[in-house]
Amino acid sequence: MLNMLFLEFSALVGLRILAFLGCRKYLLRSLYSDLQTLSLDTTDPLTPDLPQSPSPSESGIQLDSLPAPATQTKVTKMLPNDSSYLHSTVSRSVFSLVFAESCMMFFVLMLQGIDVFLPRTRLLSWQFSLIFLMLIILVIVPLSISVLLAVGSRPSGMTTTRHHLLGPRVCLGLLSVALYLFALSKIPLPHALSSTGTFTAALSRLIVLGTIILGLLSGYGAISNSWAFIPWVSPDRGEPTDQDVATAEYALQSIRNDLNERTAAAERRSALPTTEGSNWFSRVVPNFRGSGDGSSSELQGLQALEYQMSRKLEALRARRDAARYARTLRGRILGIGARVFAFYCVFRIISSTINLIVPSRRPTFPSAQPSGPSYPDLLADLLALVSPYPLNFDDVVSFSRQLSLALVGLIILTSVRRVLLGVTRALRVTSRNLGASLMMLILAQLMGIYLLSTIVQLRNSFPPPPHSPSSGETPNLFSTIPAFEVFGALFDWSFVLAAAASAFVRWGHERVNGVEDV
Repeated sequence: MLNMLFLEFSALVGLRILAFLGCRKYLLRSLYSDLQTLSLDTTDPLTPDLPQSPSPSESGIQLDSLPAPATQTKVTKMLPNDSSYLHSTVSRSVFSLVFAESCMMFFVLMLQGIDVFLPRTRLLSWQFSLIFLMLIILVIVPLSISVLLAVGSRPSGMTTTRHHLLGPRVCLGLLSVALYLFALSKIPLPHALSSTGTFTAALSRLIVLGTIILGLLSGYGAISNSWAFIPWVSPDRGEPTDQDVATAEYALQSIRNDLNERTAAAERRSALPTTEGSNWFSRVVPNFRGSGDGSSSELQGLQALEYQMSRKLEALRARRDAARYARTLRGRILGIGARVFAFYCVFRIISSTINLIVPSRRPTFPSAQPSGPSYPDLLADLLALVSPYPLNFDDVVSFSRQLSLALVGLIILTSVRRVLLGVTRALRVTSRNLGASLMMLILAQLMGIYLLSTIVQLRNSFPPPPHSPSSGETPNLFSTIPAFEVFGALFDWSFVLAAAASAFVRWGHERVNGVEDV
């Protein structure tokens, strides 16, 4: 018995290692480069590519690039003490760990469904993955972000020493992680989970936090995917012509030329030597009253105008390219899918709003726990209504939960890109490698949180049988996690609030700036 347990657990450990190495070698090969490309949007301003006319300060003879020196060395791999090497190593390892444990948890659930391996082996592997995944989400990812932010501001030519890794900034990062865990421990639990153990309480608090995050991402993504198809909030601006784009390019180029000339003139004035006969009073008084010619304010106004016109030009180009692509066969097929998905997003907003306004309409099914009603029941009602065949309502509810879970994951996936851009901008990341590493760590945390929420919802689709601790039998894997009914209303609230806030901000942005968010 013990030999079989050891062999089976060793086989699962081997599969876990293979999943880790496979993700690190193959999956992250393209993902990390894509995140590096995405991080460029956070460091470079949003300015379209236009042929720049030379400014007065740049006029002169341009020399060709110098030849490479004879002693030029080959480009080698990054050294272990290089900060960019540390960024990629930490982020790749953490993401691969989350991916491996996520795959193993779903694989063990499949083994339970087909009754392969000993129940004790499945339970040990399940508990190890669950504890390790919680450790990564709660401790390792926040700590890694703190460490990367602490060492990421060093100049590229400087190496990362042990003294720098253990410096005061990293200690401050440890303090922030400790405060984060302390705040997480103060999250109130639902009444149905108030008498649970320490591990279940920690898991429940993490699921509460994850449910709020996923609800916010889903609400934001629902508005982003359906906004263009709602006629009364997003008016049809028509397809921009090439003449419209050319006119906008000419206007933007004129503004940039004027800005370059005035910037060069301001630099020449600042480089002029001060008059010897001028006293301190004549030099100080203009500083109190502002510049005599108002050049500083004028430059700021031109820079703001140039930024706004560049955004409008970028929006014109995006609308023109989207309209051209929509006329192709592939574009028409994707357009139909986008409209269907937008309809579901609107339907999801209405469903969650109804669940909050009239919570008593959500029935309690025989498979549900008495602690609360089921969450996607409006979708189940619709599926049962449109089906031409008589169906068991419990089967419809189970299918609607799984379908709703997959569609919510798709909504979250569509909103992750904008969220990653916003986070890296908020952290004021200026390094391409650092930005990609932070994005990968955030993706790993979101993936782990979404996995836990998925498993909690699968618990309702496959409810565990009653288990008595005195029976001595190995419990079902789903019995080790809390029921989803406890968190359904929390997801609805965060989803509706995020959708309402996102719609209000988007509507105000278009009315004030006159351009959609590109």
